Formats: sequence, structure tokens, C-alpha cells
Amino acid sequence: MGSPNEVALEEEDVQHILTTCAFARQFWFNVLSAINLQRAAPKHRERGFAELAERKVGKPRRKGLNTVIILGAWILWTTRKRCVFYGVAPNIQVALNRFKDEAHWWCLAGAKKLQELSIGLVGGVP
Repeated sequence: MGSPNEVALEEEDVQHILTTCAFARQFWFNVLSAINLQRAAPKHRERGFAELAERKVGKPRRKGLNTVIILGAWILWTTRKRCVFYGVAPNIQVALNRFKDEAHWWCLAGAKKLQELSIGLVGGVP
């Protein structure tokens, strides 16, 4: 184990923000559960989605999952930015609502594989 400074740096890396922190894991579980892909949600020790997508999601749904991952990563990143730069408290329901709103716009813009995953169910809101 390294010094406290090394631990702090590890906790703030991009993989931590996007996949391993408790907020991110809760976010991904909710998003992926809504499209029946909760088995692809990152676990505490897993550090990314590449091997998860290959291992747990069939090829027909993989493009849609890749789109969900890109959109989800954007939502998590901008949520983190709001916390750091504007002092906004993290709120999982706000992040899920932002994801749902953005997914709607992405579908209108032509994200066909995202539409096929029935993304409108995120957060339990039809």
C-alpha cells in the first residue's frame, strides 16, 4: 500500500469516477437494470467496461450498450464537474433524470441501437 497521497490520487482517477466509486456503481446499476443489462454493471473491483461488454452482453445488443456507456460516462463526468467546480451535491436521481433526458435527445438524433434498448425506462419513469 502506498502513501495517503497515492491513495487519494487513485481515488480520483477517471476509472474511479466512471466505474468504481459508489455513486457510479449505483448509477450504472440503475441505468443497466432499466434495460435488463444489470449483469453488465461494473462491480467494486472491476475497472472498466470493455471486458464486461464482451463477456456479459451478446453481440446484437453490444452497440446499444456501447452507446449507453458513452452517454452514461458523459453524465457521470459532468455530474462530477458540477460537484467540483460549482459545489453541487451529487444526487443519483438528478443524474438518472439527466441520463433519461439526454437519451431521449440522442434517440431523436438517430441513435437507433439506443432506441432498441428501450432506454425510456431509466429511473422507473416511463
